[in-house]
This record gives sequence, structure tokens and C-alpha cells, in this order.
Amino acid sequence: MLYEVLAIVCGGFLGFAATWKFVSTSIKEEKKKEEEIRRAKISSISTAVEKRVSESKMTKPPSDLSEFVDYLSDKYILGEITILTPEGLPIVSNSSTYEEDAAVAPEIMRVARRLLNSDRIVLSGEDSRILVMQANPDIILHAKIARDISKREMDRIRDEVNMVMEGLL
Repeated sequence: MLYEVLAIVCGGFLGFAATWKFVSTSIKEEKKKEEEIRRAKISSISTAVEKRVSESKMTKPPSDLSEFVDYLSDKYILGEITILTPEGLPIVSNSSTYEEDAAVAPEIMRVARRLLNSDRIVLSGEDSRILVMQANPDIILHAKIARDISKREMDRIRDEVNMVMEGLL
């Protein structure tokens, strides 16, 4: 009788352990597949955006800085952009909160330089992101974006900002 009870209990534990192993393996595989699908979606979106960005060239230089900000916003699918000095003085903006953007951007750059030793930082929230980067020693760009942005796109934005700012200022 005792052996039969022990056999049933051990069999139950053994069956539970085997089932648990199979279930946990299946869950891990499912998560891996979901992550691959998510990465594929992000990759296809990024590829489409980068293709659009590489296809659109500036046909003529903008006549003023507000045209340039609108051009950048459309080309790189950015939200609101503020271009400012390192002291926090706005140069040009299409943002509804440009004064606030100009106030926080230099502080964000100081933190990025001190902690990350970087001249650009992307802060992410649930639904939005903020890109702050130093285009050159005299110019900081603050942009509200709703998507992930690649390093290559950030470099292109910096190059275009420098090119236009040298030509207009």
C-alpha cells in the first residue's frame, strides 16, 4: 500500500515536471517568434522610411529657416522641431512649445555629454520620443518624434542642418 502511494506521488511529480518543461520551452519559442515578427515589422518600417528619406533630395535651398524646419519635419517624419543656441535661445521652430523646448534642450545635452559622452540623445516615453542633438558647437536641435530613428538618419539630419545653417547665417 505504501509503495503504491509513493509510486503515484512520484509519478505525479515526474509527470508535472515533464509537462512543465515542455510548456516552458513552448512559451520561450513563442516569445522568440513574436520578437522576430516585431523586429521584422520595425525593420520594414525603417527600410521604407530610409528609402523615402534617401529618395527625397533638397531641390533648392530653402528661402528661410521656417521652410527648412518644415522640410526637415516632412522628410524625416519628425514632429515638432526647434533649432536653438547652446544658451537656450530659439533660432527657429515649428513647435507649439518652443520656449519649453529651448529651455530643456541645453540641459538634456549637458546630461548626455556628462553621463553618456555623446552629442545626441533620444528620450523615449510610451507614445513619443524626444531627439536632442548638437548639430555643431553653435546649434542644438530638439525634435519630438513618434518613431524610432536610426543613427544614420540622425547623421543626415545633422549634415543638412549644418549645410543650411552655414548657407543662411
